[in-house]
Amino acid sequence: MKTSVIIQARMNSVRFPGKVLAKINGKSILEIIVERLKRSESIDDIVVAISSSKKDIELLKFLKKQIIKFNMSHSIINDVTPEMIQRYNRPGPRYTSYPTVPVWSKGQFHDDYVKCLQEESLKDRPISLYVHLPFCRQLCTFCGCNKFITGNRKITEDYLSALDKEIDGVARILHSRKKLAQIHLGGGTPTYLNPKQLERFINKITSRFDVQENSELAFEADPRVTTIDHLETLYGLGFRRVSFGVQDLNRDVQKAINRNQTAKQSWDTINNSRSIGYTSINLDLVYGLPLQTHQSFCKTLDEVGKMRPDRLAVYSFAYLPGMFKTHKRAIKDKDLPMPEEKIQIYLEAIRFFTEIGYVMIGMDHYALPEDELALALKNRTLHRNFMGYTTLHNMAQIGIGVSAISDFGDSYWQNNKDLYQYMNEASDKILNPRRGIKLDKEDQLRREVIETLMCHGEILISDFEKRYEINFSKHFNNAWPELEKFAREGLVKLDSNKINLTPVGTLFTRNIAMPFDRYLTESSSMNFSKTV
Repeated sequence: MKTSVIIQARMNSVRFPGKVLAKINGKSILEIIVERLKRSESIDDIVVAISSSKKDIELLKFLKKQIIKFNMSHSIINDVTPEMIQRYNRPGPRYTSYPTVPVWSKGQFHDDYVKCLQEESLKDRPISLYVHLPFCRQLCTFCGCNKFITGNRKITEDYLSALDKEIDGVARILHSRKKLAQIHLGGGTPTYLNPKQLERFINKITSRFDVQENSELAFEADPRVTTIDHLETLYGLGFRRVSFGVQDLNRDVQKAINRNQTAKQSWDTINNSRSIGYTSINLDLVYGLPLQTHQSFCKTLDEVGKMRPDRLAVYSFAYLPGMFKTHKRAIKDKDLPMPEEKIQIYLEAIRFFTEIGYVMIGMDHYALPEDELALALKNRTLHRNFMGYTTLHNMAQIGIGVSAISDFGDSYWQNNKDLYQYMNEASDKILNPRRGIKLDKEDQLRREVIETLMCHGEILISDFEKRYEINFSKHFNNAWPELEKFAREGLVKLDSNKINLTPVGTLFTRNIAMPFDRYLTESSSMNFSKTV
């Protein structure tokens, strides 16, 4: 028979804060208790149960010194040390593409892009259409998207005219009426446009393309500006998926990021969407925001759990003051949660959503078990692109609008990021991406390795060796020492045919993917947010 003793310990006692580490004759109360229990030959395990409160982080140091087991909000914290967090908390890509955007060439790529469209016209397969609608009513200071803050409604009309011309240009080069398997409206805030504008624009798309049966039509929306008319109009046009930005429901956090959004606004848009008939509702949350704490985020999680969306995306805040003026100007370093607390918030989200029945998808998505994402994970058909995790694959993604990215499988092309330059070029009927890259065979191999790791947490070595005719360990000989180091620290398991992320390794997926990136250098990595 095995005997375990559980000690309940916390620093935030009301009557005697920090009691467990209070000294008696030079030793803390907790230390005395542990030492006495260790003397017993009948006790096999000593487990100290603590909370994931910021105040309890001091207990971690003590527990690590004592070399005993400890339990927090999620079991994987058992293997995470403050030293590990500090060591791996460095800039790294999110790998929504490979190669990543910073290494793409800058220039003018009209001919290359047209050639890709011409080649796509010869393929008997549908395409995906992503449309970037950059307008927002108000600046959210945490946001790193390409957005345009304006109250001038005329510019939205000018922009829609430019989109019309780009759609005409793309359709003309594709020749025949291509079938669309997906339309995704991203932003910015697509519902900044009024319902009539959206209806006119979608009708423009369907005048040049055929929307195939069972296609996926989705849009992003801000509950603060999305009306029932918006929802009804887009539903009538065939949209069934909607993603609402929530981020955090705490009022102090909202004030810090300049986003005043009540829980009622979120509830109302969700309930209205369901009553209209939308079959998939996603909510976006962000952890690591200024003034956010583990305790405050728990309250957000509780409220969001009651909303019961079909999917959730819980993103890490990408703090990049060197890239975004709003980060440098409006967000103070001291207001950001420390890495230890940020990871506690992340773990709390994992614990909370998995306990109430969601399936964790990759690093930052959750879905109900019957959702297509959860089924794709189970069937190993999950993929990752600029829109996050997706079930759609093996088709070109055509980007329409300012800064929109097109993905042809063996090349990426990005439109002009400047709104006015984009509109001027579109008016002249110029399809002229300003960034791009053509992938060679090595790029395609490494992209698939990284995507497989991101989506499924494991790599079947023999599968890659067979399809790419390589010896995996020799081919990635520069990455292998890093993988072995990860294995020694318990982040991955290595054997002759498999690389597996451990539960704790999922916290550092981006770090584990980085050795496979042949373009990543110390200087280039500074273009990315920190991994923790």
